[in-house]
Amino acid sequence: MTEEHISNEKKGLSLGVNAPIIETRDIYNSDINLTNLLQKYNGILIDFFRGAW
Repeated sequence: MTEEHISNEKKGLSLGVNAPIIETRDIYNSDINLTNLLQKYNGILIDFFRGAW
């Protein structure tokens, strides 16, 4: 692992910080609300993928 892959305050959230509440739509046009998901699941992994197309 390089320095680039380690969390730092200049890029993104620091380790251990709560994620902001997100409301958006997925690729299937379904609503996504982080508060609702956290009521159903114990934790959530959010992966923002920038495709190379």
